[in-house]
This record gives sequence, C-alpha cells and structure tokens, in this order.
Amino acid sequence: MPPITLLIVDDDDAGANALAAAVMAYGCRALVAASGKAAFETPASWVPHVVILDIEMPEWDGFSVAKAMRGSSRFATVPIVAHSSLPEAEVSERGIEAEIDAYYRKGEPLRGLFRTIEYLAPVRYL
Repeated sequence: MPPITLLIVDDDDAGANALAAAVMAYGCRALVAASGKAAFETPASWVPHVVILDIEMPEWDGFSVAKAMRGSSRFATVPIVAHSSLPEAEVSERGIEAEIDAYYRKGEPLRGLFRTIEYLAPVRYL
C-alpha cells in the first residue's frame, strides 16, 4: 500500500519540519509549505491525501487558505485538518464555514493526529 501523503502548511519552519519528520517516521510522506501561497506553488500534478493547516499565519490565515483550497479544483475534496494552538471552540465555527474537516491542537500527543489522518485519508490511495 502506498503511503499517505500530507501537505503541511505552517509558517513556523521548525515546528512544520518537526511534524514532517514525525509523520514520515510514522510512515507517511510529507511536503512542507511555509504559507498558503507556497501551498499553491507545490507541483500542480501533486495532490496530497490530507492537508495539515496552521491557522495563525501572517498575510493569509488558515481559514483563508482553506476557503481558497475549497475553491480550487486541485484541493476541493482534500481533507483539511486545522492544526492550531488556538482552542477548538475558537476554530470550530469559522472552520465549518471554511470547510475544514477536523481540528487537532498543537502540542497534543501525535498519536491522535495520526489517527485523524488515517481516518480522513481517502480510500482512493489504496
């Protein structure tokens, strides 16, 4: 079975790269984009199975990125996980409007994030 592929969108380079290393050790493949704009600059032929999206980013916050993704043919159906230090209650209402599929709090044990990724990854990769 091919590995689940992830796009990690986060302006915190150290945190994003640490998360990428952790998910790769878990058996996924990951590509890091330092901003929403950078996410759209990844190779057009590449579509991840799941997007892990920081909410608090300068210029284009995670809600704006999610809305742009939902409006694009490439990312329209890709599950999005809000990965934020903000409380879930703060993210949930705007997250529904932006069509974000799940929330995972930064700093929580990663096994929960791994379960969320496995749950959201589409079966088409099998």
